[in-house]
Amino acid sequence: MLRNYFKTAWRNLVKNKVFSFINITGLAVGMSVCLLIINMFAEQKSYDSFHSKKDRIYRIMTEGRGRNEFKTASSAFPLAQKLKQDFPGMEQSATLVRKIGGDMLYKEKAATGGGYFADAQLFKIFDFALSKGNAATALENPFSLVIAEDLAKQLFGNEEALGKVVQFNDKGVNPGGPEKGNRETPYGLFTITGVLKEVPGKTHLPFKLLASLSTLPVLVVDKKINIDVNDWNNVWESYTYVLLDKSKTEQDLQSALNRIAASQYIKGSGNEYAFTSKPLTQIASSDPVGNETNFTLPPTVLLVLGVLALIVMLSACLNYTNLSVARSLARTKEVGIRKVSGASRAQIFMQFIAEAVIVALLSLILAVGFLSFLKNAFTGLWLNQFLHISLEQNFSLYVLFLFFSILTGVIAGLLPSLYMSAFNPVVMMRNLGSMKMFRRLTIRKALLVLQFTISIIFIVSTAVLYQQTNHVLHFDYGFDKSNVVDINLYNPGNYQRFAQEISKNRAVAGVSAVSFMPSTGTQNGTQVFKADNLKDSLQISFIDVDSRFFDVMGLQLIAGKTFPEIPDTTGESYVIVNETLLKDWHFGAASAAIGQRVLMEDNTVEIIGVVKDFQFLHVTNSISPLILRNRPKTFGVAAVKISGTNTAGTIAFLESTWKKVNPNTKFEYQFLDEQILFTHSMLSDVAKVLGFLSLLAVFISCLGLLGMASYTAQTRSKEISIRKVVGSSVPQIMMLLSKGFVKLLLLATVIALPLAYILNNMWLRFFANRVGISIWILVLSVFVMLALSLLIVISQSWRAAFSNPVKGLRTE
Repeated sequence: MLRNYFKTAWRNLVKNKVFSFINITGLAVGMSVCLLIINMFAEQKSYDSFHSKKDRIYRIMTEGRGRNEFKTASSAFPLAQKLKQDFPGMEQSATLVRKIGGDMLYKEKAATGGGYFADAQLFKIFDFALSKGNAATALENPFSLVIAEDLAKQLFGNEEALGKVVQFNDKGVNPGGPEKGNRETPYGLFTITGVLKEVPGKTHLPFKLLASLSTLPVLVVDKKINIDVNDWNNVWESYTYVLLDKSKTEQDLQSALNRIAASQYIKGSGNEYAFTSKPLTQIASSDPVGNETNFTLPPTVLLVLGVLALIVMLSACLNYTNLSVARSLARTKEVGIRKVSGASRAQIFMQFIAEAVIVALLSLILAVGFLSFLKNAFTGLWLNQFLHISLEQNFSLYVLFLFFSILTGVIAGLLPSLYMSAFNPVVMMRNLGSMKMFRRLTIRKALLVLQFTISIIFIVSTAVLYQQTNHVLHFDYGFDKSNVVDINLYNPGNYQRFAQEISKNRAVAGVSAVSFMPSTGTQNGTQVFKADNLKDSLQISFIDVDSRFFDVMGLQLIAGKTFPEIPDTTGESYVIVNETLLKDWHFGAASAAIGQRVLMEDNTVEIIGVVKDFQFLHVTNSISPLILRNRPKTFGVAAVKISGTNTAGTIAFLESTWKKVNPNTKFEYQFLDEQILFTHSMLSDVAKVLGFLSLLAVFISCLGLLGMASYTAQTRSKEISIRKVVGSSVPQIMMLLSKGFVKLLLLATVIALPLAYILNNMWLRFFANRVGISIWILVLSVFVMLALSLLIVISQSWRAAFSNPVKGLRTE
């Protein structure tokens, strides 16, 4: 019986090639996007699945309380040891410190990688393994280093890595991404005690190297690292992982964490924190928090992508449903004969479901081909340098694809199957022309309106997103970002001689030093208090700059003065604030703030100037309170303003001068305007994705319209022939065939525009600096959709209007 269903279904598909092509192509296009999203969901869920004890591993996170609310993946350094003492239900605990990442030098070879300070407990909790060395002792002694196989290959080639000694220069390289630091600190000589095996799967904790945790105290004594291993208030530097005993639960762990937090932090104080546990299997699929160890797609983004893909898929399913219901007019006699011959409703239902499933399976074959193109396009996006999405596939994923395809076929064929199996055989055997209820069937019109409503919303959303992207690209940051070259200092001592030398060149308009460049994604924050009223506090951001920074960046002082050319010994006596800080602290006029004193990180400093507000954060953020400080010891970047007349020659001059005055440090630079394009690049990628989905939605809708217009012309061929014989003109016949579709398109426009306006205003609220939804965007979007639709409808009407009436009457 099942074989007969599919055999009959195949014959019907072959018989109606045009409708089969439209349905298969439409479903394949929509299905390919859904397969991509399924692939992405599967990849996100695969994080850390290779760890054998994954169900008992937890990361301890920190949450701020009171006025200082935040969430961070890191925790206090002493927490792991405290848990060992106070919580007997813990099998193992490990502490990681992200303060190592840079260059390893061996003879004339170099390799770069990022990682953590760690102890041997890490290997007892996770299934990270060594291809060489003993995991139990590799991180035991100070200045021990475990490196990845590819780094060992770069440094030692075919030589034995174990026992080799390398010079390590820390640069703040991020363990899990492309981020590079701008400071260089020689940590000294390290001995290679292990080589890491390649990780067998995706992990939220990527690293290229591990240094022994016992090295930290030595580097602290040598003043190469500033960290207090006994400081409970420092919850930003280290990560704590625990392996629970099999007899304990997450609730037991959380109770212990609550007790520890209550004993270490004073309730209501400015440094009141709480610790929370996060299961290992949920880390990669959770909303992002501060100090995360790896970039992953937030669940919200995946959910939005999934919903958009399902909407495109729904549009393709509506095509199938619409065309199938329309074609049911031509198949009523077939179904009637089957019923009269004894076929049950269930058998008729299964026959039409079988047809839909075959179409879906054929679409799956085509969709898998489309998927390979989509994968290459998606993994080539700018964002993927942070996300590292590989979209690898395996047998189980293809089984999931198959199941999804069958489910799609069932959903697409459900309504036509129910519809056809419920027909009365007596009515079916009558003349089709008497079945007026079919010709006025509202469900087909409703489905067509829904399809075009979806398409118009997609087009409007894409246009608004591109407008917002363009707004970000041309946004006025309040400073001059053109022709500014940022050179990583790596060591504050590298600045003075370099600045003196390059200032002699006419191509250099100015040079200054800064801890990090504004609007490039870095942010330092702290809490400050009014010196005469310690109850009046404010959460602020701060940047360290020198006196020339204002001229180089084109910043405007609206009151007071800039920093002295030669700061005091610490550089912590004077600060300059922005206008927003004045407003938040109700200073009134800018001049009223001059001479005010504030308490900042246990230092009382004086406000000597007020700078006009500028966008020092990403353009997605609003301007917040900012303090500019002048501490030369924190300078990490030389900002060089060049003339721009001979850029290549100027860069070559800067490089040669750098090598002359700082021969032991790499020359690495970026242009500021390229650095701050992070948000623009991210939005561009999102716009590309949404634009592609819009294109698919419109394509699928147009396919459906083509099928419906073609079917309408076919079913009305006799009427058209009679009208032509009695004298109807071509324009009259075209108007007759087109006006119904035009009405439906206008109805879809009326529904779509308010929905598009509301939906786009919702996501625009995430941008502090955003565009408005122009009436021209709405008009242009509707015009595009109407133009494409009318082109399709008129083409079919034209074809029908110029058909031979004699042939039409004869074949009817």
